[in-house]
Amino acid sequence: MKTVLTVVLFVAALRAQTPPQTSAQPLRGDASKGRVAFMNAGCYTCHGTVGQGGAGARLAPKPRAEPGFAAYVRSGRRGWSVAGGMPAYPPSVLSDAALADIYAYLASIPAPLPAAQNPLLKD
Repeated sequence: MKTVLTVVLFVAALRAQTPPQTSAQPLRGDASKGRVAFMNAGCYTCHGTVGQGGAGARLAPKPRAEPGFAAYVRSGRRGWSVAGGMPAYPPSVLSDAALADIYAYLASIPAPLPAAQNPLLKD
């Protein structure tokens, strides 16, 4: 019974930390510019060079929906990572165009090969 309650509370806490979805128009961007913006903004230091995660959340492949992604980047999230949380990136720090480009970059990253099909992992 105690385990079930712990799981329920954990799931509730995760849902409470999910930023609300907005009805804003989807972002449009350029993936090649997005890779540059991702590196220049320092996103790679927590999320890895291809959004694979690390100290920060895994962003690719298949990033969250565009409006939720934008809301998350704009508002940030305290205490979520090793470094103290995701900092907020307001438009004065990261333009809407750069944010759209970063999303396009993350959305362009393909899923990795399954381990069984990866030639580097074969004998």
